[in-house]
Amino acid sequence: MFRVVLICFIGLPLFMQAQLPTGWYPAGSNWKNYSIDLRAKEGRKGGAGVRLECLRDTANGYGSLMQDFLPGDYLGKRIRVSAWAKTKEVEQWAGIWVQVAKETDEKPLCFDNMADRPISGATEWTLYELVVDVPWEAKLILIGGILNGPGILWIDDFSVEVVDRTTPTTGRGNNYFLPLAKPTNLSLE
Repeated sequence: MFRVVLICFIGLPLFMQAQLPTGWYPAGSNWKNYSIDLRAKEGRKGGAGVRLECLRDTANGYGSLMQDFLPGDYLGKRIRVSAWAKTKEVEQWAGIWVQVAKETDEKPLCFDNMADRPISGATEWTLYELVVDVPWEAKLILIGGILNGPGILWIDDFSVEVVDRTTPTTGRGNNYFLPLAKPTNLSLE
């Protein structure tokens, strides 16, 4: 009897902790004012999705769910980061974001958090796309969802893919000249 009670007591906090998708973690200037967790049946197709919710009536700062990874095959290429999102009662703004960094403590090489085209109010599931260049000196790519202020943001189905250089970039700091991978149009026609 003592063992069963002890095991249940020790296991209880594990069920109370927020569950995050593997490879993702909470971040933000004030992420402790936000509930960020994986929710069964709250995703776009009825499966799991992530829900970010502000826990206060007013909040200074933002909460984010993010992932970072090495640029690898994306170096010297243009990428599109896309994700599905929906919102409820977002008073300030929400969105998805991407950052390409040389070093984690330096100014980003490229950045787009949708602050210039925010999601607000109540929206249904919508696909959002960000396009940035990944310069050769990039060391890290960071992606995520962001909620700034009261409301709820659901995000699902992120994708990262290489796109043609004719695809326009979004956000700030995307004025890099990406060198060609090989000589092109040598006949000048």
